[in-house]
Order: sequence, then structure tokens, then C-alpha cells
Amino acid sequence: MSSPGRGRKGRSRQRPEGSAGIRVILILLAGVLIAAGGIFWLRHGRSKEQAKAGKRQAIEGQTAEDERRGEADDSLVIWQEEKMRNEDGQEPEEIQEYQAFLGRMESVRNRDEIEDYGFQVIEDQTFPLEVAGKGEMLLVPALDVQYRRMVLFFAEAQENGDIVFRTERLETNRQISGSLKQNCQRVAAVSFPDIDGDGRQDVVLITICNSWEEGAGTSYKVGDVLFQGQDGFYQDWRLSERINRYDMNKSVKQIMSFAEEGESAVMLYTAATGKELEEYGFVKDPGYLFQGDFEKLGKLLVVPGYYKMAEYHIFMIYLINEEEKVVWNFQPMGEFENLYAILGIDCQDIDGDGLKDILVLARYTYDTPAGEMMTEKDYTIYYQRTGGFVEDTELKGLYQCGEETTMEELVVLARSFWGWGAEDD
Repeated sequence: MSSPGRGRKGRSRQRPEGSAGIRVILILLAGVLIAAGGIFWLRHGRSKEQAKAGKRQAIEGQTAEDERRGEADDSLVIWQEEKMRNEDGQEPEEIQEYQAFLGRMESVRNRDEIEDYGFQVIEDQTFPLEVAGKGEMLLVPALDVQYRRMVLFFAEAQENGDIVFRTERLETNRQISGSLKQNCQRVAAVSFPDIDGDGRQDVVLITICNSWEEGAGTSYKVGDVLFQGQDGFYQDWRLSERINRYDMNKSVKQIMSFAEEGESAVMLYTAATGKELEEYGFVKDPGYLFQGDFEKLGKLLVVPGYYKMAEYHIFMIYLINEEEKVVWNFQPMGEFENLYAILGIDCQDIDGDGLKDILVLARYTYDTPAGEMMTEKDYTIYYQRTGGFVEDTELKGLYQCGEETTMEELVVLARSFWGWGAEDD
């Protein structure tokens, strides 16, 4: 499937001839340890399991507030874990620069000083919220001009209000692993729901990042969820990681469906068989269902369809073999929020390497910042390689289809991009 897995190489060892008595002692000792572990779980583990009850129980890997706090370690510690140290054990210069960045962030005392310290305030995404023990505050998102890192400042509501809390512990600041410089561009949405039902407003943040460090390339969304605690806001790294890994970050409603209600798109990427997909609620589109011969991958059934999550239809395409096993999966929607209609799916060799590729044309919908729903036609090409498929970025960077573009025109355009004429086969 398109989500890579991890495997372990098997090892074969000949068991040495040891004393039978020693083996008996080891078995008895193992039994004692297992029994002790069971007693420990009964005394300590059950209370943690009970603490996970409620709406969020359905979310795999989620924990109670005290466990979530354990994930919200100091930013510098988390960042340093991702950054290799020098061979002599000294901190790289970039870590020292990061410490200076944190010092600059901590030096901001009120709203008027935010830009003085090198942060660009995002005025149109500054909103009031209630903070426990503080009353009404203002959430002020600000983008660091030098390193393109997002910082959230929580300020008192008066005109030049004092900063009472600040954080840059965000998933959007971890897109380039181990790097101080990030590619955050802007804020797409902010919302303040009570996700965990504790009576406090939490924060859902969606930012737009860019896939190239130079500031050009494909833009994509990153979702963040921060919970309000007694002393401020803290990040649940595992929750944010799942939201973004499985593309549940397109809108606040979609994030809420996962974080609050327990709806999840994870199975769309982890299902091993067609039967699992059906049991999960994936709806096939019979009008575009067909079988194709994919060279080394063999005969595969191309299965397009959707899964409904919140108010959105998530468009997926699966390649399923004769044993009903999922060989590969595709999510052609990109950053669109909802599938409106499939307009065409073509399977042929586009780049001339002798392997069949897949071209998809569909219409999608998305909401504007003003709340207006828009529709747009878009295409995606997947090139087959020896080990699977890769998504096209070159042609997409040069040509965006219009409202009148047809599937036939796209095929001709894509083949000519790779040097194929209309007479070539």
C-alpha cells in the first residue's frame, strides 16, 4: 500500500544444548515475572484505562490529561531529539540559534511588542477566547519572519494586553525534521471548541505550509490541537501526528470528528482487504470500477469510491488483487476538503516506461475563509514504478486544468509532456 510499513529480517539460530534444570528455572522465573506484571496492571493500569473513557475512547493511542502532558515536553528537548549532535558531543550552532529564538519569543511582554521582536502578527486570525482563571483573552497567531515558525501568543484583552502564555510547540513547526527553519506560510483556520469536555476552550489550528524550503512548490495543510490545562495550553503530539498522517486536517469539522467524536480515516490507509474496507463503510463507485493488467503487479481491480467523515466525502482509489488483498491505495484529493464528482479514471502508459499509469480527473469542493463553498476541477497522475506508484509533480507544476478540460485532453497533454505523439503507442 502507499503507506510504507516496517519489517524485520528473520534470524535463524541453532539452540545450544543446555541443562534441562536451568531451562526449568528460567521458565519458573518468567512465570513469576508475568504474574507480577499482571498484578501491577490490575492495580495501576486499570485506572488509566478508566480515565480514557468518554467520547475520545475510540481514538487509538489517546490518553488521559496527565499522559498527554507527558507528551508535551519542552520544545527544545523535542527539537534536540530530532537534531544530530556533533561527534565531539557539542551542540550544533543551529541549536544555539534555536535557543536564541526561544529567548526572543519569551521576551515579548505585550501585544505591541510582538512585531518588535521579529514576529508578523496575523491580524485576521486573532480571536477572543475564555481562559480558565484569566477570563477573556486574545489568541494572537504570529509568524516568525526569519525562520517561518508559527507562535501562538495569548494576551490579555485590553488594547496592548500583556502576554500571559505563549507556545510554539506545534506540529506545523515540525514539518522539516530537525530543522530550525520551517515553511509555515499562513493560518487557514482557528477554532475554540471544548474537545475533551472539561469545560475549557481548547484550540484547533490549521496552517498552510509549503513543501519546498525556498518558498515555492506544493502547499499543504497542517492541523494542530492544543488542550487548555490549569496553567496554559499543551500539545498532544500523538493526536496531531495521526490527524496529519492520515489527512484528517482539511477542516476544523474534520479534525473535530476525529478528536471529539472518534471518527477516523485511519482504516482507509491501513485496511488489508476489500472486505475490511466495506465493513468500515467505504462506498465503491460501480461506474468507474474496472480491472487492469499492471505488468509485474498482475491483474488488479481498480476500486474508486469514498468514505464519509463529518460532512465530507474522502475520495480514495484502491488496487485489489485476485485474492481480495489491497495492493496499493491513492488519495487524489490533495488539499481539497470534499469529493463532488468523479469525472474520469484512465489507466495507460503515460511516461513511456512500459508500465501502466493512472490518471484521475474529478471535481471537488472547498470552503473559502468567508464561508462560501466553491467547486473546482482538478487532476492527479500516478506513475507506476518497479516498487509501486509515485505522484506526478512536474506536469502539475506547469499545467492546472480549467473548467472545460476533458480527460482526453489531459491524456494527450500528459503523453506529449513525456515526448509521446498522438501516433505513438
